[in-house]
Amino acid sequence: MPLRGEDVARILREARHEGRLSDASGVGRETHPLCDDEVEFYIKVEGDVIKEARFQAYNCAAAIASSEILAGLAEGRSVAEAEKLDLEDIERAAGGLPEINRCCKLVGVRALRRAIANYRGQSYS
Repeated sequence: MPLRGEDVARILREARHEGRLSDASGVGRETHPLCDDEVEFYIKVEGDVIKEARFQAYNCAAAIASSEILAGLAEGRSVAEAEKLDLEDIERAAGGLPEINRCCKLVGVRALRRAIANYRGQSYS
């Protein structure tokens, strides 16, 4: 059963991963070209494992909630494993997400991948 509005509200209230990391190993930002949703991801990597993941997201509750879930999924994973996380992983972890605003939920995924590319000293397109 997809998340309902009250589930999204709970995720937003209980957000543990929102905010910046001043000592981030990698930072990535993505903006949705149509609705201006913006997500900035910060990762702290130790020994090729993401020890800490934080984000800042603006405009859309779907982008914010999915970024919160994604940050939780990324922590404790190797950089290579975290790089493979996608919308389906977020949906599984959430127990399903509404189809509406699906593209907004991808903004966080792309921002995380940019942060990983930044950590590796690469560009991400």
